[in-house]
Amino acid sequence: MYKKLAVTGFFLLCSLLSAAAQQRDSLRLLPPSPSVEAGEPIGEVESDLVTMRRGSDNNSMVLEVAGFGITLSGLTDERLKQRDSLIRRSRVNLILLGARGTGLNILAGVDYGAYPDGTEDFFDIRAGKSFHFSTLLAGLDCELGKRRRFGFSTGLQYTVDNYRLSDNSITLRREQGMITPEPLDEKADKSKLRITSLGIPLNFSYQAARHLDLSLSGYFDFTMGANSIYKKPKVKSSLSGVNAFRFSVGGAVTYYRIGVYVRYSVTPLFASDAGPKVRPMSIGLFCRF
Repeated sequence: MYKKLAVTGFFLLCSLLSAAAQQRDSLRLLPPSPSVEAGEPIGEVESDLVTMRRGSDNNSMVLEVAGFGITLSGLTDERLKQRDSLIRRSRVNLILLGARGTGLNILAGVDYGAYPDGTEDFFDIRAGKSFHFSTLLAGLDCELGKRRRFGFSTGLQYTVDNYRLSDNSITLRREQGMITPEPLDEKADKSKLRITSLGIPLNFSYQAARHLDLSLSGYFDFTMGANSIYKKPKVKSSLSGVNAFRFSVGGAVTYYRIGVYVRYSVTPLFASDAGPKVRPMSIGLFCRF
């Protein structure tokens, strides 16, 4: 059946071409028109057999041969700009002060199993006042795939985590190898643990739709400093016992490079047998430059 249709179509095409050749004397050129409405001849060629008309938009033409229409269209200005930008843009780019995340720290369970029975839950935090901040200082961004929908980026990231204690009457110290609460003479305005770190993020992204990106990340963080701080006035002291290396995983959804992220620490915050067994989690806003 398909073979018969193909043969019929071939003979029909030959007949159309033959008819067009026989009527070439009847073809006439139409003068160009400065303003032509859709469906009217555009000043190219018109005959009883062949007609060329403007399409429904300004970027297309309709060629009619014996009543059969063929739409001819080119790329719009927007598509041309997109194509040219893809051709000119490098697949590997240097990033300076790139992605930034700002959110709240949450503790995913606290285990005081290494402490004597009856130890109070001293590492309770105020989630609404325990902030996380991170920024990519420098890195590389690579676009992958024929349509550049996949991406990979890495670099050097600076991170600050604040854990605001619920009890303002204590501060943290390490005594006999264990992190313990130290009572203050009177309540402070605030008491917290601050940890700063440098790390290497590995980020994999996918452009699910135009301007919509999904990403998964792994974070390798090295602790630069850990300080117990309370304000009465401000008193700052170094605190040991925080894990020197921490690994975290996370994900983000961004639209026009702005969105939300979640990050979970696989490695406990404190070293083994040095403090409560706790794994922090952070949720907040994410911006990619």
